[in-house]
Amino acid sequence: MEDFKKWLQYNKHITHKVSMDNASRVKRALSILGTDNIASYSLEDLETNDSFKVLSVSVKSQIRRAVKLYLEFVDTQS
Repeated sequence: MEDFKKWLQYNKHITHKVSMDNASRVKRALSILGTDNIASYSLEDLETNDSFKVLSVSVKSQIRRAVKLYLEFVDTQS
């Protein structure tokens, strides 16, 4: 997650605090999905997950955004 946080700060011009928040949201998505890897289908899996469905609209939006940023980060690493 450290590389992800640094990538957010340098490539997306996101502050340290916000990058930490995004890393935390990715970890939350991983926990909800019961996996240790975010993949391209993870957003679809989140949407159908009962634990995700009960979250507030704003929290779901924040998690979706963090996952999208993480997927973008992964794409730039390959």
